[in-house]
Amino acid sequence: MEQLKQQSSGTDCTVDEECDLCRITYSIYSKFPPMPHAQALNAETGEFFPFDRVRKMKSGYAMAEALGYAWACNCRGRSPKRFNEQFELRESTGKRLAGVRYRIRVGSRVIAKGVTDSQGRTQRVSTDNANQISIEVAGQWQWT
Repeated sequence: MEQLKQQSSGTDCTVDEECDLCRITYSIYSKFPPMPHAQALNAETGEFFPFDRVRKMKSGYAMAEALGYAWACNCRGRSPKRFNEQFELRESTGKRLAGVRYRIRVGSRVIAKGVTDSQGRTQRVSTDNANQISIEVAGQWQWT
């Protein structure tokens, strides 16, 4: 890999040993014209946000992170998050639990919290190694 100099909105940003994924992401998205009404999608969380925010980022890694596929980054010095999961909460009858508040924990640490979507899905969570994850649903604990 080589040292690259990327330019975005007139500001130089030097990136040491950037992987092909980050380099190609930057080369594609940094050249898009302004699109003030366009929306981009984060593939991990399913959330939409203004596309112009991606265009203005200073590195391909930042763009990949915003778009939800930075877990595939292979840049030196970045540990890839190998475990990437999304959970679907259901009743024992199989009915999906939409609009339910939840927390996802690794040990005593909360790594995500939110409300399930219309399909009963949590947000996507990534970890560096295999962990035992627990999911707590509102009603079983007090919000703090």
